[in-house]
Amino acid sequence: MLNIKTMKNLLVSDESKDGFCFRSTCSQTLKLAKLAVEMADWNSSFTEADYLGMFSVMESIVVKYLAKGYMVELPFGTLRANATGTCSTIQDSFSLGTGNHQLGFLFNASDATVESVKADLEYKQFPPDCTGEAKLYRVSVLNDDASESSDLNVSAGKTIRLHGRNLSFDISDENQGVFLENENGIFRLSVYNRRGTNVVDVPLPASISAGSYSVSIVTKPGLIYFTANSDSVVTVV
Repeated sequence: MLNIKTMKNLLVSDESKDGFCFRSTCSQTLKLAKLAVEMADWNSSFTEADYLGMFSVMESIVVKYLAKGYMVELPFGTLRANATGTCSTIQDSFSLGTGNHQLGFLFNASDATVESVKADLEYKQFPPDCTGEAKLYRVSVLNDDASESSDLNVSAGKTIRLHGRNLSFDISDENQGVFLENENGIFRLSVYNRRGTNVVDVPLPASISAGSYSVSIVTKPGLIYFTANSDSVVTVV
């Protein structure tokens, strides 16, 4: 199923014209092993192992010719490597891995594939997020050298970093901010090293008790409070 959502269009300056756009994600993945099963069930004398062997050979050959700069034609479209990046003068050379010189890949579905998928497309449209709603994507701990660690077993005084979207809040409002919660209650953190839209750095107070805490952030971009919760658990040792 193709899941479709309406989102704010960040590429336009005039929100009255195409201020919103559609974004989609796939709800499932057809993995290689399952693909081999499906093909073996397609009234064929080939087994799953036969198809997996064919895929292995096809992978080697396709990758070989992509590396040679070929456009590779497949039964359902074409695949090719694509170089991107910028330079200062017309004489500058492309150097993969230098600056923003990158290698990507472009796939163009065949006309027959496009028409077939369009005719049978299964999709579902989900209610849009509020454009100001806070989202928490990741929690990490800052090391002494300012690098990030995914080890959330920390001591009091350490700084945790929250990555997300629309994280700005009014620190003077006691209902907003970063909150830690466990079976003993909810604790609002009041000291911050950084309060950005996408990143918030907050030190754990020296008085915090040992234990495991869930992390949330509360914002109020308009008239409504939003609470963004993280799946991560911070354990104070």
